[in-house]
Amino acid sequence: MGAVGESIAAWWLGTHGLLVHSRNVVVDSGEIDLLMNDRGRRVVVEVRTSTGEGDPIDAVDSAKRERVRRLGSMIGAHRVDFVGVGLRPDRVEIHWIPG
Repeated sequence: MGAVGESIAAWWLGTHGLLVHSRNVVVDSGEIDLLMNDRGRRVVVEVRTSTGEGDPIDAVDSAKRERVRRLGSMIGAHRVDFVGVGLRPDRVEIHWIPG
């Protein structure tokens, strides 16, 4: 399910002007879901996908947010974004929090 959400997020962010640089980038002891380019700026994107009710981003607690930001700083990211992909029976919901 995570790969599906990441593909949807990459496509959706692409419609908003970001370009995919890499997926599932292993850094130190962690992984970056998407590494994107936004007008020459490096952007790390953490994607959360769910099929249940509620916003998938709510599953990203403060410790996880800090960990993703640390990984982003290790690769020189200019910002860290979070994207929630809700796979509903009749629609897809996307919630983007730019860093």
